Amino acid sequence: MTSNKWFIDSETGELSDVLLCPPDYYDWIPSNDIAVQTMANGVTIDRAALGLQFEGLVEALRSNDVSCHFLRPQEGMPYQVYTRDSSQTTPFGTVVTKLMRNERVREEAEIRNFYAQDEIWKSCTKGHIEGGDIHIIRPGLVVVGVTGGRTDEAGAREFLGWFEEAGWTTRMIRFPEHFLHLDVIFAMVAENLALCAVDVIADEDLDWLRAQGIRLLPVSYKEVMRDMGCNVLALGRERVISPYHSTRINEVLRAEGLTVIAPELNQFSRGGGSVHCMTMPLRRKSLLAG
Repeated sequence: MTSNKWFIDSETGELSDVLLCPPDYYDWIPSNDIAVQTMANGVTIDRAALGLQFEGLVEALRSNDVSCHFLRPQEGMPYQVYTRDSSQTTPFGTVVTKLMRNERVREEAEIRNFYAQDEIWKSCTKGHIEGGDIHIIRPGLVVVGVTGGRTDEAGAREFLGWFEEAGWTTRMIRFPEHFLHLDVIFAMVAENLALCAVDVIADEDLDWLRAQGIRLLPVSYKEVMRDMGCNVLALGRERVISPYHSTRINEVLRAEGLTVIAPELNQFSRGGGSVHCMTMPLRRKSLLAG
C-alpha cells in the first residue's frame, strides 16, 4: 500500500514539487547521437557555466513556487542529473523504472534511498523502460515511446498494463533509437497542446494524438538535434520552462499565450538532455480538480 505522498495525473497540471540532481559528476559520454556529435566537434564542458545553469534552473523553478528536492550525486554516474529516467510518479504511487545502459543502472539505489518504501507503488522488471519515454498526458491517457533501446516493448507493455488495469487508454509510440527518448521529439506544454517533431513520429500516431484532442506545434529535426527543442517542462497555469537558446520555439509558445521561462541550459542540451530530462515531477495538481 503506497502513501501517495507524490502524485501526478498529467504532464500539465500545476507543478508543486520536483526531483533534481546536482551535476557534480555530470559529463558528456557517447551514449546518444547528440552527445556523440558534440564531442566529435571538439566541444568541451564549461564546468563553471554548467553549475550556474543548474542553479538558474533551480531558481526558475523556485521563483514559480515549485519546491525542489534533490538526489545525492554519486561519483561514476555521469547522467544521474537526468532524473526523469530513473523513476516515474503516477496517480497510484511511484514507479521505479528499469534503466538500460550500464553506467545508469546504479542510479536505482539512490532512487530507492530517496523514496520511502511505502511511496513505491511498482518496480519495473521486464525488459527496459526509462522515464523519458513515459508521458502521462492527462487523467486516463498515457503513452510510452518504444525504440527497442532505452525502452523496449517488454518494458512498455509491463508499465502500460498497470494503467490498463485501472481503465486508462494507452498507446506505444515507436520511433528510431537515434532519438533516444520520446521527450526528445514530443512534450506537452499545456492541456491539449504539445510540441512535436511531426516529421519523425509516424502519421498514424500523429492522427491518434490529434484524435485525443491534442494540438501539435511542429518542431524541426534540426531543432530537435541541435537544441533539444521539444524537451521542455510545463509548470501548469499556462507556464513552461524552455531553454533560452530555443528562440523560435519560445516565440511560438508565447504566441500561444504561454508564459515562457527561459534559463540557459546549453551545457546540458549538448550532452543530449534538457529541462524535461532534468526534472521528475513529484506532485502536480490533478487536472480533475478543476
